Amino acid sequence: MKNIRVVFEKINEELESEHKGKIIAIEPQSENYFIGDNIIEAYDKAIKIYPNKKFIFKKIGFAHTHFIGYYND
Repeated sequence: MKNIRVVFEKINEELESEHKGKIIAIEPQSENYFIGDNIIEAYDKAIKIYPNKKFIFKKIGFAHTHFIGYYND
């Protein structure tokens, strides 16, 4: 599998100004991606084209898609 971080950084630069905060589903082998307002929407778009593939989900303009845990300011 390609280094997904490199793939996302390239895509993120292109899309951040117009789609910041949206979710992107990336098919790592082809580097094709699908944008949605949430993970389900992005996934629904992605499986129409790649029904048997796995996807990486990222939030455009952010380092992490979700944060789970404790954060103490």
